[in-house]
Amino acid sequence: MRFAAIAMLMIIGRAVSVFANGDGVLNGTVVDSSTNKPIYGLTVGVAEISRLTSTNERGEFSFKGLAEGTYTVRVSGVGWNPMVKTVDVTEGTPATITFTMSESAKNMGEVIVYGASRAPEKLTSAPAAISVVTPLQIEQASSHGSVGKTMETIVGVDVVQSGSNDFNINSRGFNNSINRRMLVLIDGRDPSTPLINLNEWNSLTSLLGDISSIEVVRGPGSALYGSNAYNGVVNIRTTDPKEVLGTRVNLVAGEWETYKGSIRHAGEFGDFAYKVNVGYRQQLNYSLTSRLKDTTKPNNGLEYPGLAYDVWPLPDEARRPYAFVATGRLDYYFDPSARLVLEGGYSNSGNEFYVNQTGRILIKEVARPFTRLAYNSENFNVQALWQRRVAPKAQLVYNARATSGEESDVYSIDAQWNDTFLDDKLRLIVGAQHEQQFVNTTYDYEIDTAAGERRLPLLDPDNQRGIFTGLYAQAEYQIADPLKVVGAIRFDETNFDFPLQISPKVALVFEPITGQSFRFTYNRSWLRPSFADFFRKSPAGLPVNLAGVERTVDSVTSEIVGSPVQSNLGLGATAQWNLGNPTLTPETAQSFELGYRGTAFKRLFVEVNAYWNRRADLISNPLGGLAPNVYPSVQSNTGNAATNAIADSVLRAELAKINPLYPDRLAVYQNSPALVVVPTNIAIVDELGVEIGATYFLTNELSVRANYSYLSVEVQDNEVEVNRILPNTSPHRVNLGMEYMSPGEFDANLNLRYVEGFNWIAGLIEGHVPAYAVMNLSAGYFVMKDLRVGLNVFNLLDRRHYEIFGGTILRREVTGSLTYTF
Repeated sequence: MRFAAIAMLMIIGRAVSVFANGDGVLNGTVVDSSTNKPIYGLTVGVAEISRLTSTNERGEFSFKGLAEGTYTVRVSGVGWNPMVKTVDVTEGTPATITFTMSESAKNMGEVIVYGASRAPEKLTSAPAAISVVTPLQIEQASSHGSVGKTMETIVGVDVVQSGSNDFNINSRGFNNSINRRMLVLIDGRDPSTPLINLNEWNSLTSLLGDISSIEVVRGPGSALYGSNAYNGVVNIRTTDPKEVLGTRVNLVAGEWETYKGSIRHAGEFGDFAYKVNVGYRQQLNYSLTSRLKDTTKPNNGLEYPGLAYDVWPLPDEARRPYAFVATGRLDYYFDPSARLVLEGGYSNSGNEFYVNQTGRILIKEVARPFTRLAYNSENFNVQALWQRRVAPKAQLVYNARATSGEESDVYSIDAQWNDTFLDDKLRLIVGAQHEQQFVNTTYDYEIDTAAGERRLPLLDPDNQRGIFTGLYAQAEYQIADPLKVVGAIRFDETNFDFPLQISPKVALVFEPITGQSFRFTYNRSWLRPSFADFFRKSPAGLPVNLAGVERTVDSVTSEIVGSPVQSNLGLGATAQWNLGNPTLTPETAQSFELGYRGTAFKRLFVEVNAYWNRRADLISNPLGGLAPNVYPSVQSNTGNAATNAIADSVLRAELAKINPLYPDRLAVYQNSPALVVVPTNIAIVDELGVEIGATYFLTNELSVRANYSYLSVEVQDNEVEVNRILPNTSPHRVNLGMEYMSPGEFDANLNLRYVEGFNWIAGLIEGHVPAYAVMNLSAGYFVMKDLRVGLNVFNLLDRRHYEIFGGTILRREVTGSLTYTF
């Protein structure tokens, strides 16, 4: 850790000392050659300063603080022939340039991505399986405003939904009701809850309308991103103020009392640029129903068999989720390639239900402020962050008389240096991260005592502090024009009691023809146990009176040995606990992958990936007897070893008569007998997967697409056989779609998603998710240059289905939108 701190301070010190000089300004506009209309979302690069930006809604871009000289500007994007121009910049008078772009066969290789290497590169050159939700696709999604739904048609990505806003986003198997195997970053900030690493998509302190791009890296990413980049990374970038100068208003309304609204304003003065966002949304969680046992109804009141019953009533207020979001950002530009960013934000949301291991949990209200300070330049990037999550009201576990709270703070700093050498054939990236998390579940949150709510600590001991430090490096070398080799390694350490984690990565990218690449990749990734995995203390049920068991043990043992015996078990009203295991180690995965990505026949873009993963040390469901070194089993104490063995045998037999799970669960906790369930590390599992995707452009405006994902899982070893191991993912998933896109005029998208039925396990609850096919429709029309009206229909044919066992029945949702930019 000392080395990490020194390295980070060196990087920061170097970063803040490097500023360029110059007062030159370059303004540009990009328009369509056939219509003369502005083109939004194209990538603009200046070769001499290695800086990229994007065109805004007016087709404009700008670079400031340039030194006098001649600059080479390149504009590119999907569906447009790249264009390069040179321009002379002098101080005092802004230089202007206009690009008149002609349409081309669509070339996805022109898309620039960041997430695979933590540096910009062409999509076809990325050393990982990566997909992008483009600015135009995000604009289409403004008709519904849901970040999670934008990713559900990406090949290899598993997006499942319960209720209005409970999404689990995963790739390549082993999804979960509280999924934390996919790292999500928003401008480098991890928004997950520190307590259990859950991503609460409704409480994100970012609005969909302010997102510039979403990249999904499929497969392990720990070599650059560390813990929790276990199955991949969702890298979300919000807009820079200069990209979106002006004001944008978005209004959404629709079925199920859906109302959403947001406003963004961005401007600039001198060397400063700023941006402000405010948004609010609410709707009826129509699919949410009470699961109190009701013998007068089918399935005793449950939507489908096998669900856990509620113990709390479901008030109407709890069916109306809401969220308020506000952010503000100020950028100061030292020069075109160096800036300082200060951003803060706050979200307040509530009435959200999430499916958990045993049922579901209600988040009545949660507040999430954050502040970040970043320095970005051509070679240095540094970011310091603080964020908080606090639940001012009790969080209710709906299938047990249990409540919880979370008051957590995260402080982190991330510094990175990158540069190129040997005529740009060699690129080096070196970085360091340090983060501290403080988690408290015992504080004065609001409870309804009349309803039976109590303040219960979820952790023991509480007030936990996690310290996490990582160092990483990556080298990319262009051996020859068609061949690039990539090597990366990361070291992570923590104050938790498990070994230093080393995450290597090796990749070969072979591009024999421009825009056609083959890739081989090896990765190792790891998943850190959560605070709850380590230190959980939550009721697993009401106390069970076992005093009669002890009397029977004494009586039967006395009869067997022929003399009076007292087992001294201390049984009585025996508490039931779901506890953490402080001896857990991280889950690990090793992955080998082959991939192809390229444009064939000018209009056909194809992607094929095949991978083999070996997962080990999976964190099991909480079960009895899995941590005897931490919670030893209750044993008789008669004073005679042979008699103890007889009494213990009788004890197990008597417990099994009450519940076959009790013999393994009876353990010593806090010097008293208790019925305990606890997780442990188990199993070795092999995965084989294939992802195939293709997009064919019939014309420059009209395209069809199809993708298919296959997953096979084989358990090689599982010492805890009672713990079933399932990938919680369908073995066969298909997406078919058609899209018409005329930027600035009209767009329409029709997609059919098919998921073959599969089994899902959450905790000890296992059930079947039947196959479902869902058709979604979206369309938008520009009434005027700056005014777009949109329509979105999820589940067009109203096919009632559920996507996660324990989730709600989903139906059709229709929304309309109005977006005005000025």
